[in-house]
Amino acid sequence: MPLPNLLSFRRPVKIILFGTGMLLSVAACGLLIAHTRSFSLKRDTAVMIGTTLPELRSTVALLKANQEAEQYFFRNALSAREEQASVYVLPGGPAATRAVNVLQSIIRVLRELGGNQGSIDTIAFQEKASDRGEYKTVGATLTMTGDFRFVARFLSILAMSGNMMIRDIFTDDASAAFLKQVNDSAPLSLKAAEDFLYTDLLTYAAEPDQTEQAMLQDIPEDVQPDIRAFVLSSGLAGVRNSLSDIAPSLKKERIWPLPFLTVDSLKRDGQRWEIGLTFYRR
Repeated sequence: MPLPNLLSFRRPVKIILFGTGMLLSVAACGLLIAHTRSFSLKRDTAVMIGTTLPELRSTVALLKANQEAEQYFFRNALSAREEQASVYVLPGGPAATRAVNVLQSIIRVLRELGGNQGSIDTIAFQEKASDRGEYKTVGATLTMTGDFRFVARFLSILAMSGNMMIRDIFTDDASAAFLKQVNDSAPLSLKAAEDFLYTDLLTYAAEPDQTEQAMLQDIPEDVQPDIRAFVLSSGLAGVRNSLSDIAPSLKKERIWPLPFLTVDSLKRDGQRWEIGLTFYRR
């Protein structure tokens, strides 16, 4: 090839090579910048993790501690309930003395309210307890004097015997329906609803409106009347009627919870009443 032609051919090649080099340089710079940005992002992420990890660990530790504390207090509360049930509701031995004191105290508290009056005349216990396997029963006959309203109120209080918490008043179906109703309307209020079921019955009776409102406070207002009506119809209306005005006195007299008993028979002769009772114990 003649020299002029060769020189004319090399010039475009150099231009192409120069342009290619420039493009590669630009690409390399772009990659370098991208790599720098990626490194910077990773560095910032690492710094963020490094600074927040101790805080997260502290939070996890705190949550774990709170959970352990709740379990601890729940176990203690459950133990306290079991101890209370053993001592008062289902005692391990004869409980005639306390039973008599409880019945007399209820009569005294009702008399202090004024109005209708009544009194216990006699109470006779069966000499020997009947062994029922896991528990024993002791029969008793109570005779008392009083008008119909006084005795009816007295019996309504005895009907609460053996109950310690709100959940003891509710049936299993009522408890499940109550929790479902709360969960459907306000899932975040489910824990408050569960706590409500484990509220001491006498505490509820002393301040029923406040106790219910504490449970309902985060539930939509349009649903609150339905839930309140449900818990009242499930047994709490009876608790209000029977215990609310005497709850402070029952607490002061230290006769709550009542021993577990059932009313088996009722005979009336004017203002004289004969009531057949069965007391339960371990």
